[in-house]
Amino acid sequence: MKILIVLSVLLTLSSAKVLSRCELARIVKNSILVDFTEYKVADWVCLAYYASGYSTLAVQYERDCKGKIWSGDYGIFQISSKQWCADAMFPNGTNECHMNCNLFLNENTNLQTDIDCAAVIVNQQGMQAWPSWVDHCKGRWIDYYTFFCFW
Repeated sequence: MKILIVLSVLLTLSSAKVLSRCELARIVKNSILVDFTEYKVADWVCLAYYASGYSTLAVQYERDCKGKIWSGDYGIFQISSKQWCADAMFPNGTNECHMNCNLFLNENTNLQTDIDCAAVIVNQQGMQAWPSWVDHCKGRWIDYYTFFCFW
C-alpha cells in the first residue's frame, strides 16, 4: 500500500509544470494583468514564486484545529476556495470568479483561467489579497524577478 501511495505522489509531481520566472513573466506581460498599472510584472512573478514555486499544479489545504480540511489554494497564484472558486470538495465558498477551483491546475502553460480570476481578485482587493505577496514582495525591490526576461 505504501508503495502505491508513493508512486502516485511521484507520478503527480512528475506531471506538474513548473515554469521558469521568465516564462511566467512573458505570460503575464501578454495578459490583462498588466492593465493594473499599480503593479508590475515583477509583482506577479514574485507572488507566484512565494505562493507556488511557479508550479501550475500547486495545491495547499488549510486545516482546522482538528485536522479537517476546510479550504484550498489552487494553481500558480494559489487562488483560495474560501472566496474565489468552488468545487466538489469546497462547494460553499462565495466563488466570486465563477470558476471551478480545479481549472487553476494546469499541466501546461495555459494560465488563462488563473489570470482571469487573478484579475477579478486584484480588481476587488488588490494584491493584498495574497499574504505571500504582502509578506515577501510588497514594498520591496523585486525587479530582479524579471531581469533578462524581455529580449
